[in-house]
Amino acid sequence: MSAAKLIVVLVVALMLLPGLAWAATPDSRRLEGRLPDNAPVVSIDQPRGTVLDALTALAKQTGWSLVVTAPESATTRPLTIQVSKRPAGEVLDLVLEAGSLRASFADGVLRVRSDTTAASGDSWRERRRERRGRHGSERVVFGQSLTIGADETVNKAVAIGGSITIAGHVQRDAVAVGGSVTLLPGARVEGDAVAIGGAVSVGEGASLEGDNVSLGGTIPTMVGSMIRGGVGNMRSMFGFASRATRAVLLYVIALLIAVAFPGALMRVREYLVDRPGLSALAGIAILLGFAPLLFMLAVTVIGIPLIPVAAMLLVALFLFGFTVSAGWLGDRMPVSQENKTPVKSVVRGGAVLVVVGLLPWIGTAALILTAAVSAGAALLSRFGRKVAIASAA
Repeated sequence: MSAAKLIVVLVVALMLLPGLAWAATPDSRRLEGRLPDNAPVVSIDQPRGTVLDALTALAKQTGWSLVVTAPESATTRPLTIQVSKRPAGEVLDLVLEAGSLRASFADGVLRVRSDTTAASGDSWRERRRERRGRHGSERVVFGQSLTIGADETVNKAVAIGGSITIAGHVQRDAVAVGGSVTLLPGARVEGDAVAIGGAVSVGEGASLEGDNVSLGGTIPTMVGSMIRGGVGNMRSMFGFASRATRAVLLYVIALLIAVAFPGALMRVREYLVDRPGLSALAGIAILLGFAPLLFMLAVTVIGIPLIPVAAMLLVALFLFGFTVSAGWLGDRMPVSQENKTPVKSVVRGGAVLVVVGLLPWIGTAALILTAAVSAGAALLSRFGRKVAIASAA
């Protein structure tokens, strides 16, 4: 496995990963139906108001009729939004997310209703918050944005794959990975405000006693987008167009990995066959342990710069695992095995996995679990090096 091959594959994979991030997010939109192609751009300057106020302003500027059947607890949520000349669909998605709402559009009528799944989750969080109390608790969310109300005092605020809006009091740090941190007038943060893939905004009258740390750039922003799509909106990642796009990109990357590292693929595959149970346990540990790892990194300033690195390493590990699984499956297909090579095995097995990935719900889950098991084998075998040493002995 030469350094030149590794560099080439990493460069190509990094070029294709934004497509995977894009494919993970289009179905995360909360709108059902298609907005008119001539939908105008809108501007909303709402320093104080509610979700319903923002929806009303949006409807007025676009000329749409608005029908809201969501409960008052969702539409009266405080919302601060300041957007200038943005596409109506983009602004609508932001407002719907803030209120945990969904909408449909047809014949010039925008119908807004509650998001049943999100509402049940919100009610559970509210009950939990009441049991713990509003003072001194840590607020941590994954794949969504976090709002600290004006009457709330929390120990720490962390959003992984979302933004943080603070109107109250944060006794320690406020950290957003893949989003921004906004301090509204009257807000107070005693520690640091950190935004990876976003910006820190301190409003007039707000107090930030620690450091203002912003880390922008393509990779942090892309990592945040992938986390939002993968953690916060798993139920909406199963649209056919999104599944097809991801499947094709995965197939292309798998072929590149097979061409660059045929020997390593064969050795990891041997490890997987010899130790399937151990590989499966390692894969499950990777899946269940990544979110806690991000949290531990996010709550320390020293660990924050390592979050994009950890996310990229996880993506690389799962891409390699997907390739190993494709090669394993291709070897066991009832076809001619003449002139068998790792690349040909990946071509056959990858095609089958692509088809499986197109299945609603089951397809995406199957690809994740399949890649996780092989990723566990790759990690335990140190990408085939451990197997090679054992064979040499």
